[in-house]
Amino acid sequence: MSMVNNAHPGSSLILLNLIDRALVRRGKPIARAELLETLRPELLPKSETGAKRFESNLDFWLEEGLWLQDSEGMIFAPPQASESDLPSRVLQLLIDNAATRSESAILDGTRTEPFLRAMTCLLAQRRYTFMGGESVSSSNAAEAVNSHLPGRELNESNELSTFLAYGEFLGFLEPFGKGYIVDPTLAIEPYLERIFEGGRVLPFRVFVERLGEYLPLLDEGGYRRLLEPCMENWKPDAPYEVSAALSHALVRLESMFRLRLEKSSDDSLSMRLLLPNGVQRSVGEIQYRTEVAV
Repeated sequence: MSMVNNAHPGSSLILLNLIDRALVRRGKPIARAELLETLRPELLPKSETGAKRFESNLDFWLEEGLWLQDSEGMIFAPPQASESDLPSRVLQLLIDNAATRSESAILDGTRTEPFLRAMTCLLAQRRYTFMGGESVSSSNAAEAVNSHLPGRELNESNELSTFLAYGEFLGFLEPFGKGYIVDPTLAIEPYLERIFEGGRVLPFRVFVERLGEYLPLLDEGGYRRLLEPCMENWKPDAPYEVSAALSHALVRLESMFRLRLEKSSDDSLSMRLLLPNGVQRSVGEIQYRTEVAV
């Protein structure tokens, strides 16, 4: 069942972080029974519901492949895993696992797919970005997502808050006012090195296409192409426009000295960023900055 449903396995970010931290810090396999006894609070073993919740969340992520379990039941984190890269590991895992499923499973699956669909829907909209000027929260997330995805809605009673929490955890949402603003900067940043592999400068359209291959929730990505025709009461951006969410993230990465956005001498090769206050910026080339000049 859905990982964003707070009554289902996989929904607890607290347990996800707790278990991963313990496995990474241990640095070697740990018996399942020892893991449970080490991490459960004193009173939790006396609570049948609490004990089951711990194990169900552990099993969910074992089944997804976030952690490994050998034939003797010993559990361990993948080599090179660190505490700081957990969000990017989880996001990559969701994308990799979805890549093995059919398009119909992406559209109608009920495990990790509800999160991918709802976040793709949010990223396609202008309203909840800095350009749009509104934030999204539990009070309006049903309108933000469900009004555009008839038949594929999030459950209003127990999925909206968990969906938003995962959105922040995975780097697609930033706290803003009493809710969140759609901003995928932190989700994008770990992929820059791979996107620019073999060079430090790319035509901007090539960059957007490559980014969509790594993060299919974004412009030109597979989920976006699959879901947009299903969205109602929504107007797509023009082919030469970059979505407001991605536009903001790229300008933010430029301000962080990770990227440099350049205008092309040939406007036919450029794309237009959509920014607050009606500002539009033409970009034809993008440069990856691996080191910040002092």
